[in-house]
Amino acid sequence: MATPTDGISVDQPNDILNELKQFDDTKAGVKGLVDSGIEKIPAFFIQPQELLPKSSDIAPPTLQVPIIDLGAIHKDTGCYKQIVEELKQASDSWGFLQLVNHSVPKDLLDEVIQGVKEFHEGDKDVKEKLYSRDRVKKVRFASNLRLLSAANWRDTLTCVFDGSLDPSDIPPVCRDAIMKYREAILQVAETLYELLSAALGLPSDHLRGMNCAKTQLMVAHYYPPCPEPELTLGTSMHTDPSFVTFLLQDDLGGLQILHDGHWVNVAPIPGALVVNIGDLLQLVSNDKFKSIKHRVLASARGPRISVATFLNPSFDEKKLFGPIKELLSDTNPPLYKEFLVDDYIKAYISKGLTASALSPFKL
Repeated sequence: MATPTDGISVDQPNDILNELKQFDDTKAGVKGLVDSGIEKIPAFFIQPQELLPKSSDIAPPTLQVPIIDLGAIHKDTGCYKQIVEELKQASDSWGFLQLVNHSVPKDLLDEVIQGVKEFHEGDKDVKEKLYSRDRVKKVRFASNLRLLSAANWRDTLTCVFDGSLDPSDIPPVCRDAIMKYREAILQVAETLYELLSAALGLPSDHLRGMNCAKTQLMVAHYYPPCPEPELTLGTSMHTDPSFVTFLLQDDLGGLQILHDGHWVNVAPIPGALVVNIGDLLQLVSNDKFKSIKHRVLASARGPRISVATFLNPSFDEKKLFGPIKELLSDTNPPLYKEFLVDDYIKAYISKGLTASALSPFKL
Protein backbone atom coordinates (compact mmCIF):
# COMPACT_ATOMS: atom_id res chain seq x y z
CA MET A 1 0.00 0.00 0.00
CA ALA A 2 1.26 3.46 -0.86
CA THR A 3 1.91 5.99 1.88
CA PRO A 4 2.05 9.79 1.63
CA THR A 5 5.86 9.65 1.65
CA ASP A 6 5.74 7.74 -1.63
CA GLY A 7 4.39 10.85 -3.32
CA ILE A 8 1.21 8.97 -4.28
CA SER A 9 -2.06 10.32 -2.96
CA VAL A 10 -3.75 7.52 -1.00
CA ASP A 11 -7.11 9.24 -1.34
CA GLN A 12 -7.91 7.32 -4.51
CA PRO A 13 -10.14 4.42 -5.56
CA ASN A 14 -8.26 1.12 -5.24
CA ASP A 15 -8.11 0.49 -8.99
CA ILE A 16 -6.61 3.94 -9.65
CA LEU A 17 -4.26 3.57 -6.68
CA ASN A 18 -3.00 0.25 -8.05
CA GLU A 19 -2.43 1.75 -11.51
CA LEU A 20 -0.52 4.68 -10.00
CA LYS A 21 1.61 2.32 -7.94
CA GLN A 22 2.36 0.08 -10.92
CA PHE A 23 3.35 3.08 -13.02
CA ASP A 24 5.55 4.52 -10.28
CA ASP A 25 7.25 1.18 -9.64
CA THR A 26 8.58 1.13 -13.20
CA LYS A 27 10.67 4.22 -12.39
CA ALA A 28 10.62 4.88 -16.15
CA GLY A 29 8.27 7.84 -16.09
CA VAL A 30 5.98 8.97 -18.87
CA LYS A 31 8.72 8.38 -21.41
CA GLY A 32 8.64 4.71 -20.44
CA LEU A 33 4.95 4.59 -21.37
CA VAL A 34 5.65 6.17 -24.74
CA ASP A 35 8.56 3.82 -25.39
CA SER A 36 6.24 0.86 -24.69
CA GLY A 37 4.13 1.91 -27.68
CA ILE A 38 0.88 2.84 -25.94
CA GLU A 39 -1.88 4.31 -28.13
CA LYS A 40 -4.22 5.22 -25.23
CA ILE A 41 -3.10 7.11 -22.15
CA PRO A 42 -3.71 5.49 -18.73
CA ALA A 43 -6.87 6.66 -16.99
CA PHE A 44 -5.00 8.48 -14.22
CA PHE A 45 -3.58 10.96 -16.77
CA ILE A 46 -7.04 12.04 -17.95
CA GLN A 47 -7.82 15.53 -16.64
CA PRO A 48 -11.28 16.72 -15.55
CA GLN A 49 -13.15 18.19 -18.50
CA GLU A 50 -13.37 21.64 -16.91
CA LEU A 51 -9.56 21.89 -16.73
CA LEU A 52 -8.90 20.96 -20.35
CA PRO A 53 -8.26 23.66 -22.97
CA LYS A 54 -11.24 25.15 -24.81
CA SER A 55 -10.82 27.07 -28.04
CA SER A 56 -13.12 29.81 -26.72
CA ASP A 57 -10.70 30.49 -23.84
CA ILE A 58 -7.62 31.05 -26.01
CA ALA A 59 -6.52 34.65 -26.59
CA PRO A 60 -5.86 35.85 -30.16
CA PRO A 61 -2.24 35.36 -31.29
CA THR A 62 -1.75 39.13 -31.42
CA LEU A 63 -1.87 39.22 -27.60
CA GLN A 64 1.65 38.47 -26.38
CA VAL A 65 3.57 38.50 -23.11
CA PRO A 66 5.70 41.68 -22.77
CA ILE A 67 9.25 41.50 -24.10
CA ILE A 68 11.90 43.43 -22.15
CA ASP A 69 15.22 44.16 -23.84
CA LEU A 70 18.13 44.50 -21.40
CA GLY A 71 20.57 45.43 -24.15
CA ALA A 72 20.50 49.18 -23.38
CA ILE A 73 20.39 48.91 -19.58
CA HIS A 74 23.76 50.63 -19.14
CA LYS A 75 23.42 53.07 -22.03
CA ASP A 76 22.10 56.04 -20.07
CA THR A 77 19.75 56.99 -17.23
CA GLY A 78 16.80 57.38 -19.58
CA CYS A 79 17.13 53.82 -20.93
CA TYR A 80 17.48 52.44 -17.40
CA LYS A 81 14.32 54.22 -16.23
CA GLN A 82 12.41 53.00 -19.28
CA ILE A 83 13.38 49.38 -18.56
CA VAL A 84 12.33 49.78 -14.91
CA GLU A 85 8.95 51.19 -16.01
CA GLU A 86 8.42 48.37 -18.53
CA LEU A 87 9.28 45.81 -15.86
CA LYS A 88 6.91 47.46 -13.38
CA GLN A 89 4.01 47.34 -15.83
CA ALA A 90 4.74 43.74 -16.86
CA SER A 91 5.02 42.58 -13.22
CA ASP A 92 1.76 44.26 -12.27
CA SER A 93 -0.43 43.63 -15.33
CA TRP A 94 0.98 40.34 -16.62
CA GLY A 95 3.19 38.69 -13.99
CA PHE A 96 5.16 37.27 -16.94
CA LEU A 97 7.70 38.65 -19.39
CA GLN A 98 10.38 37.52 -21.79
CA LEU A 99 13.92 38.83 -21.28
CA VAL A 100 16.09 39.31 -24.36
CA ASN A 101 19.66 40.55 -24.68
CA HIS A 102 20.48 39.31 -21.20
CA SER A 103 23.93 38.01 -20.30
CA VAL A 104 23.44 34.25 -20.83
CA PRO A 105 25.05 33.09 -24.11
CA LYS A 106 22.73 31.42 -26.61
CA ASP A 107 25.24 28.55 -26.96
CA LEU A 108 24.88 27.80 -23.24
CA LEU A 109 21.07 27.84 -23.45
CA ASP A 110 21.24 25.34 -26.31
CA GLU A 111 23.72 23.21 -24.38
CA VAL A 112 21.37 23.01 -21.38
CA ILE A 113 18.38 21.97 -23.52
CA GLN A 114 20.48 19.32 -25.27
CA GLY A 115 21.95 17.99 -22.02
CA VAL A 116 18.53 17.68 -20.39
CA LYS A 117 17.18 15.92 -23.48
CA GLU A 118 20.07 13.46 -23.46
CA PHE A 119 19.50 12.69 -19.78
CA HIS A 120 15.80 11.96 -20.22
CA GLU A 121 16.43 9.87 -23.33
CA GLY A 122 19.53 8.20 -21.95
CA ASP A 123 20.54 5.39 -19.62
CA LYS A 124 17.47 3.94 -17.87
CA ASP A 125 19.60 2.66 -15.00
CA VAL A 126 20.81 6.19 -14.23
CA LYS A 127 17.24 7.48 -14.07
CA GLU A 128 16.06 4.53 -11.99
CA LYS A 129 18.75 5.14 -9.35
CA LEU A 130 17.72 8.79 -9.09
CA TYR A 131 13.97 8.10 -8.97
CA SER A 132 12.60 9.66 -5.77
CA ARG A 133 10.35 12.39 -4.35
CA ASP A 134 12.31 12.66 -1.11
CA ARG A 135 12.96 16.39 -0.48
CA VAL A 136 16.15 15.51 1.40
CA LYS A 137 17.72 14.33 -1.86
CA LYS A 138 19.19 17.30 -3.71
CA VAL A 139 19.23 15.55 -7.10
CA ARG A 140 16.29 13.37 -8.01
CA PHE A 141 14.22 12.16 -10.95
CA ALA A 142 10.48 11.44 -10.92
CA SER A 143 7.24 11.75 -12.82
CA ASN A 144 4.99 14.33 -11.08
CA LEU A 145 5.62 15.95 -7.70
CA ARG A 146 2.71 13.92 -6.37
CA LEU A 147 0.95 11.20 -8.33
CA LEU A 148 -2.77 11.87 -8.40
CA SER A 149 -5.70 10.50 -10.37
CA ALA A 150 -5.16 13.36 -12.86
CA ALA A 151 -1.40 13.21 -13.37
CA ASN A 152 0.62 15.46 -15.67
CA TRP A 153 2.22 14.18 -18.87
CA ARG A 154 5.86 14.90 -17.98
CA ASP A 155 9.03 13.65 -16.28
CA THR A 156 11.37 15.84 -14.24
CA LEU A 157 15.00 15.98 -13.14
CA THR A 158 15.25 18.17 -10.02
CA CYS A 159 18.38 19.84 -8.60
CA VAL A 160 18.18 21.77 -5.31
CA PHE A 161 21.06 24.24 -4.94
CA ASP A 162 21.03 25.17 -1.25
CA GLY A 163 24.73 24.95 -0.44
CA SER A 164 24.69 21.21 0.25
CA LEU A 165 24.28 19.79 -3.28
CA ASP A 166 27.24 17.72 -4.47
CA PRO A 167 27.67 18.50 -8.20
CA SER A 168 28.91 14.95 -8.78
CA ASP A 169 25.34 13.77 -8.03
CA ILE A 170 24.06 15.53 -11.17
CA PRO A 171 24.04 13.11 -14.15
CA PRO A 172 27.29 13.53 -16.13
CA VAL A 173 25.46 14.01 -19.44
CA CYS A 174 24.07 17.38 -18.31
CA ARG A 175 26.22 18.25 -15.29
CA ASP A 176 28.54 20.85 -16.81
CA ALA A 177 25.76 22.61 -18.68
CA ILE A 178 23.53 22.79 -15.59
CA MET A 179 26.32 24.12 -13.37
CA LYS A 180 27.33 26.81 -15.88
CA TYR A 181 23.70 27.73 -16.49
CA ARG A 182 23.02 28.08 -12.77
CA GLU A 183 25.88 30.56 -12.37
CA ALA A 184 24.72 32.51 -15.42
CA ILE A 185 21.14 32.70 -14.13
CA LEU A 186 22.33 34.03 -10.77
CA GLN A 187 24.10 36.87 -12.58
CA VAL A 188 20.91 37.77 -14.45
CA ALA A 189 18.99 37.50 -11.17
CA GLU A 190 21.25 40.14 -9.60
CA THR A 191 20.27 42.56 -12.34
CA LEU A 192 16.60 41.58 -12.24
CA TYR A 193 16.30 42.02 -8.46
CA GLU A 194 17.89 45.45 -8.77
CA LEU A 195 15.35 46.42 -11.43
CA LEU A 196 12.43 44.95 -9.48
CA SER A 197 13.50 46.85 -6.36
CA ALA A 198 13.56 50.08 -8.35
CA ALA A 199 10.16 49.23 -9.85
CA LEU A 200 8.78 48.97 -6.31
CA GLY A 201 10.28 52.34 -5.42
CA LEU A 202 12.84 50.73 -3.10
CA PRO A 203 16.64 51.05 -2.92
CA SER A 204 18.25 48.99 -5.68
CA ASP A 205 19.74 46.46 -3.23
CA HIS A 206 16.53 45.86 -1.23
CA LEU A 207 15.42 42.51 -2.68
CA ARG A 208 18.99 41.29 -2.93
CA GLY A 209 19.39 42.10 0.77
CA MET A 210 16.47 39.80 1.56
CA ASN A 211 18.55 36.84 0.28
CA CYS A 212 15.66 35.84 -1.95
CA ALA A 213 17.89 33.96 -4.41
CA LYS A 214 19.89 31.97 -1.86
CA THR A 215 18.18 28.69 -2.80
CA GLN A 216 17.70 27.69 -6.42
CA LEU A 217 15.35 24.84 -7.25
CA MET A 218 15.98 23.78 -10.84
CA VAL A 219 13.48 21.46 -12.52
CA ALA A 220 14.31 20.09 -15.96
CA HIS A 221 11.07 18.89 -17.56
CA TYR A 222 10.65 16.41 -20.39
CA TYR A 223 7.20 16.31 -22.05
CA PRO A 224 7.03 13.26 -24.35
CA PRO A 225 4.68 13.26 -27.36
CA CYS A 226 1.22 12.25 -26.19
CA PRO A 227 -1.09 9.92 -28.15
CA GLU A 228 -4.20 11.67 -26.73
CA PRO A 229 -3.15 15.25 -25.92
CA GLU A 230 -6.75 16.45 -25.84
CA LEU A 231 -7.34 14.41 -22.65
CA THR A 232 -4.46 15.56 -20.46
CA LEU A 233 -2.04 18.38 -19.65
CA GLY A 234 1.72 18.67 -19.58
CA THR A 235 1.45 20.76 -16.42
CA SER A 236 -1.79 21.66 -14.67
CA MET A 237 -2.75 25.26 -13.97
CA HIS A 238 -0.73 26.66 -11.05
CA THR A 239 1.25 29.57 -9.68
CA ASP A 240 4.92 29.27 -8.70
CA PRO A 241 6.34 28.72 -5.19
CA SER A 242 9.12 31.27 -5.62
CA PHE A 243 10.12 34.89 -5.51
CA VAL A 244 11.00 34.79 -9.18
CA THR A 245 11.14 31.96 -11.74
CA PHE A 246 13.39 31.83 -14.80
CA LEU A 247 12.24 29.48 -17.55
CA LEU A 248 14.27 28.25 -20.48
CA GLN A 249 12.04 26.59 -23.08
CA ASP A 250 12.80 24.96 -26.41
CA ASP A 251 11.09 25.94 -29.66
CA LEU A 252 8.07 23.61 -29.36
CA GLY A 253 5.81 25.94 -27.36
CA GLY A 254 2.87 24.92 -25.17
CA LEU A 255 3.26 27.28 -22.20
CA GLN A 256 0.15 29.39 -21.59
CA ILE A 257 -0.64 32.07 -19.00
CA LEU A 258 -4.06 33.25 -17.80
CA HIS A 259 -4.49 36.95 -18.63
CA ASP A 260 -7.79 38.80 -18.34
CA GLY A 261 -9.72 35.54 -18.43
CA HIS A 262 -8.01 34.19 -21.56
CA TRP A 263 -5.11 31.81 -22.06
CA VAL A 264 -2.19 33.50 -23.83
CA ASN A 265 0.44 31.43 -25.61
CA VAL A 266 4.00 32.27 -24.55
CA ALA A 267 5.62 31.99 -27.96
CA PRO A 268 9.23 30.73 -27.86
CA ILE A 269 11.80 33.39 -28.77
CA PRO A 270 15.31 32.10 -29.60
CA GLY A 271 17.71 33.09 -26.83
CA ALA A 272 15.00 34.53 -24.56
CA LEU A 273 14.38 33.71 -20.91
CA VAL A 274 10.81 33.65 -19.66
CA VAL A 275 10.54 35.31 -16.24
CA ASN A 276 7.53 35.25 -13.95
CA ILE A 277 6.62 36.65 -10.56
CA GLY A 278 6.19 33.96 -7.90
CA ASP A 279 3.81 33.77 -4.95
CA LEU A 280 6.40 35.03 -2.47
CA LEU A 281 7.15 38.21 -4.43
CA GLN A 282 3.41 38.89 -4.76
CA LEU A 283 3.16 38.50 -0.99
CA VAL A 284 6.12 40.71 0.03
CA SER A 285 5.13 43.34 -2.57
CA ASN A 286 1.65 43.38 -0.97
CA ASP A 287 0.06 42.54 -4.34
CA LYS A 288 1.87 45.28 -6.28
CA PHE A 289 3.32 42.46 -8.42
CA LYS A 290 1.19 39.48 -9.44
CA SER A 291 1.84 35.74 -9.44
CA ILE A 292 -0.17 34.50 -12.43
CA LYS A 293 -1.70 31.11 -13.16
CA HIS A 294 -0.11 29.21 -16.01
CA ARG A 295 -0.09 25.74 -17.55
CA VAL A 296 1.60 23.62 -20.22
CA LEU A 297 -0.41 21.84 -22.89
CA ALA A 298 0.20 18.24 -23.86
CA SER A 299 1.03 17.73 -27.53
CA ALA A 300 1.26 14.98 -30.11
CA ARG A 301 4.56 16.61 -31.08
CA GLY A 302 7.63 16.32 -28.94
CA PRO A 303 9.47 15.96 -26.84
CA ARG A 304 9.20 19.43 -25.32
CA ILE A 305 12.11 20.42 -23.06
CA SER A 306 12.07 23.20 -20.47
CA VAL A 307 14.16 24.15 -17.46
CA ALA A 308 12.56 26.22 -14.69
CA THR A 309 14.73 27.77 -11.95
CA PHE A 310 12.83 28.89 -8.85
CA LEU A 311 14.70 31.50 -6.79
CA ASN A 312 13.98 31.55 -3.05
CA PRO A 313 15.52 32.29 0.33
CA SER A 314 16.93 29.36 2.27
CA PHE A 315 14.13 26.98 3.21
CA ASP A 316 15.68 26.96 6.71
CA GLU A 317 15.60 30.76 7.00
CA LYS A 318 14.40 31.68 10.50
CA LYS A 319 13.58 35.28 9.61
CA LEU A 320 9.90 36.03 9.15
CA PHE A 321 8.79 37.28 5.74
CA GLY A 322 5.79 39.48 5.10
CA PRO A 323 4.76 42.59 3.15
CA ILE A 324 7.73 44.96 2.87
CA LYS A 325 7.15 47.63 5.50
CA GLU A 326 8.42 50.45 3.27
CA LEU A 327 5.52 49.72 0.90
CA LEU A 328 2.83 49.94 3.59
CA SER A 329 0.77 52.94 4.64
CA ASP A 330 -2.64 53.83 6.03
CA THR A 331 -4.01 53.55 2.50
CA ASN A 332 -2.02 50.42 1.70
CA PRO A 333 -2.28 48.18 4.79
CA PRO A 334 -0.71 44.70 4.86
CA LEU A 335 -2.72 42.06 3.02
CA TYR A 336 -0.74 39.10 4.39
CA LYS A 337 0.58 37.97 7.74
CA GLU A 338 4.23 37.18 8.36
CA PHE A 339 5.43 33.62 7.77
CA LEU A 340 8.44 31.32 7.59
CA VAL A 341 9.51 30.20 4.12
CA ASP A 342 9.37 26.56 5.15
CA ASP A 343 5.76 26.98 6.28
CA TYR A 344 4.87 28.36 2.85
CA ILE A 345 6.68 25.51 1.06
CA LYS A 346 4.86 22.94 3.20
CA ALA A 347 1.54 24.64 2.41
CA TYR A 348 2.36 24.57 -1.30
CA ILE A 349 3.26 20.88 -1.29
CA SER A 350 0.18 19.87 0.71
CA LYS A 351 -2.37 21.88 -1.29
CA GLY A 352 -2.05 20.16 -4.66
CA LEU A 353 -0.87 21.92 -7.80
CA THR A 354 -3.98 23.88 -8.74
CA ALA A 355 -4.99 25.51 -5.43
CA SER A 356 -3.54 28.78 -4.11
CA ALA A 357 -0.85 28.51 -1.45
CA LEU A 358 -1.21 32.21 -0.57
CA SER A 359 -4.67 31.79 0.94
CA PRO A 360 -3.49 30.55 4.38
CA PHE A 361 -1.36 33.68 4.80
CA LYS A 362 -3.97 36.31 3.92
CA LEU A 363 -5.17 38.64 6.66
